[in-house]
Amino acid sequence: MTIFDTVKGTVSTAVDTISSVAQSIVEKNRTNAKLNRLRLVMKSESELMNRAYIALGKQLYESQKKGETVSAENQEKLFEVIEKSKAKIARARECYRQIVDSQNDIFYGNPDEEKSYSSNEVVDITVACSNESDYESSPFENIEAQVKTAVDEISGEVEEVAEKVEEKAEEIKEEITSADEETDSDSESPEGELF
Repeated sequence: MTIFDTVKGTVSTAVDTISSVAQSIVEKNRTNAKLNRLRLVMKSESELMNRAYIALGKQLYESQKKGETVSAENQEKLFEVIEKSKAKIARARECYRQIVDSQNDIFYGNPDEEKSYSSNEVVDITVACSNESDYESSPFENIEAQVKTAVDEISGEVEEVAEKVEEKAEEIKEEITSADEETDSDSESPEGELF
């Protein structure tokens, strides 16, 4: 029975290791998805801010060329777009830095600072940085399809890894069952009497 217990312990350790590796892969993919989402927010807000700068410069140029004054209402709208974009970029950068710092703390260990960031904070900041309802055209229109395909690819990979883990666990379970049956058949005598 000690051999069986040893085999059983080894197999359960292997299953636990495979399970922990699969979980770490899933967590790494989630973190990378959050970071990619934050990069996307920063890029789209930067592009929106640049368009507002261009529109503001164009208005000033046209008004100077014609000798007229620029309407304060149009300028205020563009100033508001620029300020909102700057604020959203700053929040996204701060969240990005927090995630990267927390990953570095895991690898390099920083006992002086113990910060914990929940995944809800990251989701909230990306939703808060979204500007789809603020303006007529969304900078996310062209990117939604790319993000969806990337998510589909990642989920497919995760499903494949999970299937492999399940298959391996079934193989190990079958090996344990067959080893247990062999041990049981070896321990009994043909007449049913013990030696």
